[in-house]
Amino acid sequence: MSNKKEITQHIFTGTGLSVLAGATTGATLAVLKNGSVKAYATSTGANCGVFGATFFIIRESFLSYQRKQNPMYGLKDSETRDIDDLVSSAMAGVTTGGLLSAAFRGSKGVLPGCILFGTICTGGQLIYSAANRWRQDTIVQSGLVDLPADQDIPTKNLAKSVWDAIEIPSWSPIRKLSNDEYNALLDAKLKTLEDDIQQIEREMKRSAQDSTKKD
Repeated sequence: MSNKKEITQHIFTGTGLSVLAGATTGATLAVLKNGSVKAYATSTGANCGVFGATFFIIRESFLSYQRKQNPMYGLKDSETRDIDDLVSSAMAGVTTGGLLSAAFRGSKGVLPGCILFGTICTGGQLIYSAANRWRQDTIVQSGLVDLPADQDIPTKNLAKSVWDAIEIPSWSPIRKLSNDEYNALLDAKLKTLEDDIQQIEREMKRSAQDSTKKD
């Protein structure tokens, strides 16, 4: 269930970013050509949204299929992530380019559309994977986390490590709590909660007794 939710989130996020990028590009072109910003942004945003939705739906379908095959070969998703992403993006780019070119330009546009969009999506995925791998290697080499360079870095652990590495000035009103201080704070809150519960129980008993006396 969580996997389906994650796939849906990826599709909506990718489509939204495509619409935003298209609308921004359209608005920029409108300013350069002295045209209607609203018309350009709406048209370009809608076209990019159609491409983005189609691309990410097909990509996530390919990706989901590939990852379902990994257990059969004793592989983990993290081990095949880069190649899975590359193949899925390339196939999605080719398929999306062919479909949309056929819809808007007819059968003559299928092959050029497949080649053009397949090349763009493959190149984009290669750049993204290289940048992500460089980021992970840089973080590992910095010593913030103790992980091999070929493993994905848990976001929560990374955030905690970065926070621990930050030195806060003594004059700052914000400071980090030690484990003992944090536990003491939790104990104090728990005691306050228990006192509130006991007070409520006493009031309920008193109300019940008053009701019994009236009867």
